Amino acid sequence: MRAPRNLILFVTDNHARDFLGAAGHAVVKTPNLDRLAERGTRFENAYAATTLCCPARAAMATGKYPHQTGYWDNATMYDGAVKTWHHLLRDAGVPVTAIGKLHYRSADDDNGFAEEIHTMHVVDGVGSPLTLLRATKEGVPTRAGHKAIYGNSGEGETDYQIYDRQITERAVAWLKDNADNPKPWVLIVSYPSPHPPFRADAPIWEAYPPSEMPLPKTWNAEDRYDHPAMAYLARMNQLDDGIDETFMRNAYAGYCALITQTDAEIGKVIDAADAFGLTEATGMVYTSDHGEAIGAHGILGKANLYEHSAGVPLIMAGPGVPKGIVVSDNVSHVDLFPTMLDYFDVKAHDTTDRLGQSLLSVAAGIAEQRAAFSEYHAMGSVNSSFLFRQGKWKLIYHVGMPNQLFDLDADPQEGKDLLAQDGAHPMEEVLVDQLREFIDPETLDARSKADQLARIEELGGLEVVRNFGSIAASPIPGKKVSLEKV
Repeated sequence: MRAPRNLILFVTDNHARDFLGAAGHAVVKTPNLDRLAERGTRFENAYAATTLCCPARAAMATGKYPHQTGYWDNATMYDGAVKTWHHLLRDAGVPVTAIGKLHYRSADDDNGFAEEIHTMHVVDGVGSPLTLLRATKEGVPTRAGHKAIYGNSGEGETDYQIYDRQITERAVAWLKDNADNPKPWVLIVSYPSPHPPFRADAPIWEAYPPSEMPLPKTWNAEDRYDHPAMAYLARMNQLDDGIDETFMRNAYAGYCALITQTDAEIGKVIDAADAFGLTEATGMVYTSDHGEAIGAHGILGKANLYEHSAGVPLIMAGPGVPKGIVVSDNVSHVDLFPTMLDYFDVKAHDTTDRLGQSLLSVAAGIAEQRAAFSEYHAMGSVNSSFLFRQGKWKLIYHVGMPNQLFDLDADPQEGKDLLAQDGAHPMEEVLVDQLREFIDPETLDARSKADQLARIEELGGLEVVRNFGSIAASPIPGKKVSLEKV
């Protein structure tokens, strides 16, 4: 047995992998995450299991992909039915406390925690039913509120920044109370930022002049909607007429500013752990539930499988973790499950259908190198799509639509779809065959839609769901939701 030790898992919402000082971003400043990377390991090819809040967070907890659990979207969220690493650690005598955004069904479910403090869950245990309409012929209605929250970028704050500070205050207080606890524990500190709206305090906002922002190369390309799946997503979010450059620069600046402000909140918790003498015995992990396009490919938000949305930051530091290294192996949200168990030397009772590997093994160079995989079955999609990457080659498989293929070494921003450019490429067949050894895309598309249609009926039928309204951003604890009628 290893000596007892602790772990803090930091989670944010909507932080793209490349928007990190340690990753070499041109302007964004993340000094606290950078110092975490300096004293630990950064995984430069980490992927979300899917690119939407609820199903991504379910995968982080269960170690299973959406197609394994049926947590497809923001209306089929985690409900306590599948065992999480929280459950297994708790059962082994390592309590897990959660503070902040979880986005599960309810705190009334057994989510595996010893304690939930000021946590955020989906609205009324129902979430966002409109996403279920993806399974119908007419699909999800267009949403004006999506673009509007990106337009609300600038100096100031929203409820999310208030909630960020509350989470930090409670996390610091919890660490103080548990600094002398002789038994091992895990603390999840989960922020709603940098989810839009992108508001930041004046000194931070002023550090990012909109006119100086390095907009993504694909934001205003003539062929940015050259794929029907992306055209559909843009139309749903009322972006099919393009994005004004002033709007885009302001949103991009706000995103960078809010990342820096969120980094400062994380820094306060790291500093508290240092001040309370916890650092030498406490591991720290940082990740986000998914990325953010912030204008790339003419998109705002996520709901796609490009690198900007599927790629997430992932840093691990502390006892047993190599210091100051960058690992290029493909890793995933599903790796958190075996990592947490490995860190506390706890054995999983059933690992037959879990595909993750311990990040401790990956960092040590003793884990098998794997293809990257992600999937998407929710709002903004006509049909399911799947990401499959081997080395520099990345396939996005679209059910019922043309596939996409990218050479990430030559084209890291995915501006050139080799299948659209050349019509065919020998690597497409290779990757499709490998993907099909893992899953059947058409079967999963049909199953996800069948589950979504069944959930519509559970909620009262199509008319009830159509009239529910759209949620652009979930309310913080104590606040009522604001619904956009569509």
